[in-house]
Amino acid sequence: MTVLTRAGALLLALLAVLVVGGGTAGAAPAGDSTADRVVVVGVPGLVWSDLDPEATPSLWALAERSPIGAVSVRAARSTSCLLDGWATLGAGNRARFPAPDESVPPVPLPTVPLPGEAPGTGDDGTDGTPADDAVPEDQAPAVPPATPSLSHCGLQERLATAGLADPRSAVAAVAADPGTARFGAEPAALGRAVGCATVVGRAPALAVAADGVALGSHERLPTDPGLVEELLAGCPLTLVSLDALLDAGEPALEGSETGTEPQPRATALAAIDDAVGRLVAAVDAAPGETLLLLQGVSEVGDGRPQLHVGIASGPGFADAGWLTSASTGRAPYSQLIDVAPTALAALGLERPASMNGQALRVAGDRPALAEAVEVLDRANTGASVHYRSTSTFFWGLVLVAAAVVGVGLMVAGGRRRDSAPRPAGERLRGVLRPVALGAAALPVATYLAGLLPWERAGAPRLTLAGAVLAAAGAVAAVAALGPWRTHRLGPPTAVLVITLGTLVGDVLSGSQLELNGLLGYDAIVAGRFTGYGNLSFGLLSVSVLLVTAAAATAAGRRAPASRTRSATAATVLVAGALTVLVVGTPALGRDFGGVLAALPGFVLLAMLLTRTRVTVTRMAAVLALAVVAVGTLAVLDWQRPAADRSHLGRFVDQVLTGEAWTVVSRKASANVDILLGSPLAWLLPVALVAAVWLVRPGGRLPGPLRGPGLLRGRGDLLAPGDRAVLRAGLLAGALSLAVGALANDSGVALPATAAALLVPLLVWLAAAPRRDPAEGLDVADGTPGTGPGGAADRVTVVSRGSSWNAQP
Repeated sequence: MTVLTRAGALLLALLAVLVVGGGTAGAAPAGDSTADRVVVVGVPGLVWSDLDPEATPSLWALAERSPIGAVSVRAARSTSCLLDGWATLGAGNRARFPAPDESVPPVPLPTVPLPGEAPGTGDDGTDGTPADDAVPEDQAPAVPPATPSLSHCGLQERLATAGLADPRSAVAAVAADPGTARFGAEPAALGRAVGCATVVGRAPALAVAADGVALGSHERLPTDPGLVEELLAGCPLTLVSLDALLDAGEPALEGSETGTEPQPRATALAAIDDAVGRLVAAVDAAPGETLLLLQGVSEVGDGRPQLHVGIASGPGFADAGWLTSASTGRAPYSQLIDVAPTALAALGLERPASMNGQALRVAGDRPALAEAVEVLDRANTGASVHYRSTSTFFWGLVLVAAAVVGVGLMVAGGRRRDSAPRPAGERLRGVLRPVALGAAALPVATYLAGLLPWERAGAPRLTLAGAVLAAAGAVAAVAALGPWRTHRLGPPTAVLVITLGTLVGDVLSGSQLELNGLLGYDAIVAGRFTGYGNLSFGLLSVSVLLVTAAAATAAGRRAPASRTRSATAATVLVAGALTVLVVGTPALGRDFGGVLAALPGFVLLAMLLTRTRVTVTRMAAVLALAVVAVGTLAVLDWQRPAADRSHLGRFVDQVLTGEAWTVVSRKASANVDILLGSPLAWLLPVALVAAVWLVRPGGRLPGPLRGPGLLRGRGDLLAPGDRAVLRAGLLAGALSLAVGALANDSGVALPATAAALLVPLLVWLAAAPRRDPAEGLDVADGTPGTGPGGAADRVTVVSRGSSWNAQP
């Protein structure tokens, strides 16, 4: 148990370090500044490319003097529509309106209350008498008939203009929706916390229409400035929906960027800008302090998911800067779920436990507005391209891996040891090896492609594809042509080292390559904004364990005979400690599921390489140690201020409030969804076929199924010491990936991503030129290497009973 003891002591020493520097680097909270009132202005469909000093002067002037950011409007469905957005804003958590998005109603949508609503009941519980500024019945817009063109958000937009006669019933429907319940959201929590709200438009009522809330309702924003001032004076919270963009285009089933047409959009933006000007004037004239939050709240029509405008002006947000929050940990990004906590903080009210959003903050200075808008527009382009390209790229990874394994079966399998090489087969083998090396370089190439500003190109998707292919070619060339090519394991090790160095270097420099990398994350999905994503951890875990196995073996070989085991174990544990530090620190990796998965892998690797007997009891102790470590870290993170907690500290709070099961069940459901629906899941059967073929020593299996025996029994591919160390690294990686798949919501996608790296490398090894073992092993460039008799100075791992033992 020496290895376990050392690992536990080392881990405990790191716990204090892991919680230092967490939260949003460089971001300052709004402070203790409070406001007398909060005005939330929601503009469906508004993106930063819409702002122009000539076309939208009021919006431009407001943004010029205020902190600004890019807002993810992600609700509880992939495309957030109008009612989803307002329900999410009011819940401070992802929610959705239960509209039938995927189908078209067989008859025109009626203008009566939704099913279950009481007819004749107004927004404020009265008999439905319209307010003074309500649209007269004879001037109300006609409800268009249902047509197939009502794709994506069209149905919700029609409901917002023609339905929602009783917003409280609509809020109840949102609460009962399984998508809302999946995130543990409480619709209208914002209104419940404030107690009194004024809404302009029908859709904002979904954010506040809870029982016991005094609700004032207006159909539209008055044109008289004096009436606007009166409207703001009614309640401490006012929500205004400026919906002109909803009617700025004809929806189309094939989809569009914005869901609108240029000319109607320009007219709608002018109307929105005029309304914003009136609101800003009323806020400036109102007594006391007013916090104005202007946010894009949803897509419109059939518009594709994008990042939207976010502006905050008022107490705590007086100077120009970037907006961010602890929920993103990255400027200039925030989420729609952050609006409600920001409003409550400004009003001096407690944030309900059901809200996952965090109050907005200002993160440093920003450039002049024209340049800042360009930055935000490029951020939207990068996120949009990533969002629309990942599925295609995942299928590409599956096809490339399957092709490499298929050709490998024909080239490297099915040949008897004593058979003469076939010229055609040898030529195909010569083609397969560089292709396999390039395939293994594809995962890291998705990050290195971010070194090029592809989002600035006229065709960003094509430019990104070209950048990935160019980076993969460069990595493969470095691996194949460097001085390490003289060792049989040199090129694969080079690919692993480049992958590891890229992932570690990126997170140390702010995760710039991870954001919008094809195996990283984007701000539209809003699953993560900084640190390691789950797919990245899959690559990190296998690369760091295999590189560590090689380094520990080298360290043990160079140490005196009496200290071989100590040197090997120390190398593994130091590497493990550094990995845990990088993966788990809130200011770096922020991946606590990664901590839970990485620790068992390193401990198992140390046990395998130091001939420590592996038993069920000891492995259970390893897993228990990982759980205790992560639990301790979670409690330490929870003890920090609520605004500075990471998702692990917030999970402890959810355990205490009884909401943890919601998180656990959501992650489990996501695992099942990925297993059944993600393209990456198809990498697992490809990897399984490769594993069976590569590991088996052949025997009586027919034709191509006769494996090369890469890890068992064949000495013409790898020396026994190299084969044993590779096997130990792969076993440790398999354990880490298995735990990671269970601990993270990406499930099987995590080991599948690792397979995209490992399978081509193993095929590359299996397709190496072979010589008679008596003549010595070939190395990567074909020169003779050390034969089996020359492996006496290597670490050899042999099987005895149920354990692996290493012998110097």
